[in-house]
Amino acid sequence: MKTFSATDAAISGFGLVREHPKAVGVWVLISTVVSIVVALITVGLFGPQLEAFTELSQANGQSDPAQTLAMMGSLVPTMLFSMTYSIAFYSVLMAAIYRAVLRPADSRQAYLRFGADELRQAGVSILMVLLFFAGYLGIVLVLALVIGIVSALSPLAGGLVALLLVPVGLGALVYFAVRLSLANVLTFAKGKIDIFGSMALTEGRFWPMLGAYLVATILAVVVYLLLFLIVTLLGGALSGFNMDTLGALMQSQSTSLESLMTPTGILSLAVGGLIAVLTSVTIYTPSAMIYREIGADPATESDYFA
Repeated sequence: MKTFSATDAAISGFGLVREHPKAVGVWVLISTVVSIVVALITVGLFGPQLEAFTELSQANGQSDPAQTLAMMGSLVPTMLFSMTYSIAFYSVLMAAIYRAVLRPADSRQAYLRFGADELRQAGVSILMVLLFFAGYLGIVLVLALVIGIVSALSPLAGGLVALLLVPVGLGALVYFAVRLSLANVLTFAKGKIDIFGSMALTEGRFWPMLGAYLVATILAVVVYLLLFLIVTLLGGALSGFNMDTLGALMQSQSTSLESLMTPTGILSLAVGGLIAVLTSVTIYTPSAMIYREIGADPATESDYFA
């Protein structure tokens, strides 16, 4: 059985940035421009609804439930727009990451494309979300049924069963998330949507893959926090370190065009593209590296991570 280094996989995102700095720089630039455009569109089209919902959520429990439901209903177009943008953005970015790892010689246009590979990434991502949502509902229903039956017989026993089964249910979700984690990169490599082919590739590799993903996630969080700290400090300097003003600006910048156009708002948008790309590269590259080591066609392999 082919093996891979969990440590190398966990830090492979940093290796990608080191080996392809120009491509990653282009991703950051495009991500920044797109983030600014999307923010302006969102505020322009949905700003009043977002502002009203923000005010309603700060009412400290004094809001009318019917009014809250009506307000949430008015945000449905906003959520659909955000979901569409997120799927499109991350599908293109994931395909670019996979292309850089699996086909490093195909570097034209900074590995970015807008074609069938990206559409398949969108499709497999949507199917994965639906699959895990269905699995989550199934686990919740089974746990609720079992715990309910046991609780009817003995409340104490029901509590104990809940303490035992809830972690088991969460563990099952994590297990299948890891086992299916190569679905996106496998779909990219094969040129067709293949979700369950990941099960065969990941058989016997659960623990090293889980470890690699956990470390990569921690590293992504560290990257995010460091960049967020930089934005906060720079924003504080621009606002004269008036934390009340800075907090208000950061809280309202997604709902107000005026706050978007402040130095703090512009800085946040500018760094937003950097944060999105670096955290995504840190999280998504490990699965591509793992697939390259254990499942890629030898003709497509390279010494990229050698």
